[in-house]
Amino acid sequence: MSSLVDLYVKRELVNSNFDHYQLSLESIPVYETPLDKHIDVAKPSENNFSSHHAKLFSIHNHVFTDPWDDSTIYFCDKEWNIGSISFGKVGKPINCDSHFQVPDSSNLRLKPSRFNVTLMFPSQTLAVIVNGADTIYLLETGERHSLNKWKIFFKEPVHVAGQAGVLLDSVQWIDGENRRLECLLASVEEVEGEVKEKHRSPWITVLSWITWISVDGKQWNVERTRSLEGSRPIDYASLDRQGQAVNIMAADVYRMTEDSVKPIDVGESLEDTAGQDESKSFYTWSQTESDMSVHLTIPDGLTKANLNIDISGTRLEVSVKNGIEMVKGNLHARVQVDACTWTLDGRRLEIFLQKVEESLWPTVIVGDSRGELVMSPELIDTIHARLAHLTSEDWNPNPDGKEKPYNSQMLEECDALDEEGTIIMRIDGELHQITHKIIANNQFLFSTILTPDKAPAICLRHDVDGFLWQLSNTVLPAKSPWEHVGVLNAFGYVLASKQQKRFSSCSPDMSVAAIADSQRHIYLYKQEVSVLTPLRNRKTGQQIKSVAKQQVLSLDASPDVILGIKLTNSKMFIATEQKILVYVMKTDE
Repeated sequence: MSSLVDLYVKRELVNSNFDHYQLSLESIPVYETPLDKHIDVAKPSENNFSSHHAKLFSIHNHVFTDPWDDSTIYFCDKEWNIGSISFGKVGKPINCDSHFQVPDSSNLRLKPSRFNVTLMFPSQTLAVIVNGADTIYLLETGERHSLNKWKIFFKEPVHVAGQAGVLLDSVQWIDGENRRLECLLASVEEVEGEVKEKHRSPWITVLSWITWISVDGKQWNVERTRSLEGSRPIDYASLDRQGQAVNIMAADVYRMTEDSVKPIDVGESLEDTAGQDESKSFYTWSQTESDMSVHLTIPDGLTKANLNIDISGTRLEVSVKNGIEMVKGNLHARVQVDACTWTLDGRRLEIFLQKVEESLWPTVIVGDSRGELVMSPELIDTIHARLAHLTSEDWNPNPDGKEKPYNSQMLEECDALDEEGTIIMRIDGELHQITHKIIANNQFLFSTILTPDKAPAICLRHDVDGFLWQLSNTVLPAKSPWEHVGVLNAFGYVLASKQQKRFSSCSPDMSVAAIADSQRHIYLYKQEVSVLTPLRNRKTGQQIKSVAKQQVLSLDASPDVILGIKLTNSKMFIATEQKILVYVMKTDE
């Protein structure tokens, strides 16, 4: 992989040997399938429109994919027929005009505030459709490669801000003898009064989490509904594959607001510390290398007699007698129990911990992220002293050193990050709390399904590259649930230069990435292609065995607006309003 990085467009190698290879357009077979009934495209309302609406419209891909069949894509035409294009062993696309027609299309298509029809496949025999206006449908598809007509299992009006919005994720899982189906929808709601002041916006995004249950896989009933809301639009949202939590990436924190099975306790908001004002942390703590102080505010009216505080060598427990537990868990390291004390002054509880070994702790309780570290002047001086060897008051103090210093002038406009950053959070469906939170300053590039048994992966920009992260199916309290699964070399840099970009994605094996402009052009990047003739890097002299290849595709389509793309390991599907194009990048073995 290092050879590929050397050849790709990284700024530090711009003046060295950069060999740019272009694929020949004629080398890729292209198949076109005209659509008798053009693809349906919802238009945003001119009267009710916000950044929340813009986000939901912008992330919509009119190409619907089947995680269990990468040779077929689906689409919705102007009469709301769900059609498909299959590319089987015969070597030519097979068009099916209608597997299912979404009901009442003639009326609902005229609704000014509707979103696009969305479709997902939670299993090999089920489909979920949201009509973008007011209803969600659960369908039996059977074996989809047989081109059967789909049958309605269940349909339900969804009353979320007056409209159903869009379908973001859907998954089926087995729970003992029961089958459960989880669906996550997004809509936009206009708010007023205190809610408007709370969110600092007249519009919010509402996520609706619906759970169905079935014993035989034929009769389905709604078992549970939950709602979340946030002040900022989402970049990404998905469900755990076992229906335990919802995972969200946005510029602000989302909170659980409704649960039809387990009412949300107002007191639980104390636990949900992840993204609101830091002053609302459940407790604060400060430290030196030898000791630590933990401060809590206890409920009004309690006295020392009401508190139960247990300090052992490796554990701290704070609770109200015959009541709630406030702090409970293993300490980061051992403490001297005889030297530890606690005092109560009004509602202010202070716990003093004497460390056995001198060190700086990253946290008080292992796995508990509710505390806020308050930096004392002594701690700041200690940290500065430890980092002194890494800093200098002189600009470029060692210009002849082997490792060249980083220069902020190397940054370009496309490297700029949003000042607010973004938050990646996991909200537990039972606890109604954020259990994992990551505050990142990495640009979100795209999300894509890599494997059907895992949630969609996200691609974030790291320096000039694109790093792909995927949710693990096993979540541990003290470990991030996101796993690094791959790298798209220089893709972040390349993507940033495309001012008209509309869609971007990669193949499941991450060997090919693509960027689609809003009109006409597709930029295709193959990550590693073997070089048959000797090739050396002009700067290092290193012989290169593989290079990156690029192709720019110009679509011959009118109108030439690109409505969606899908990449498999061997093909690329592109949808315009009037046709579906299939580029065969390599032959399936």
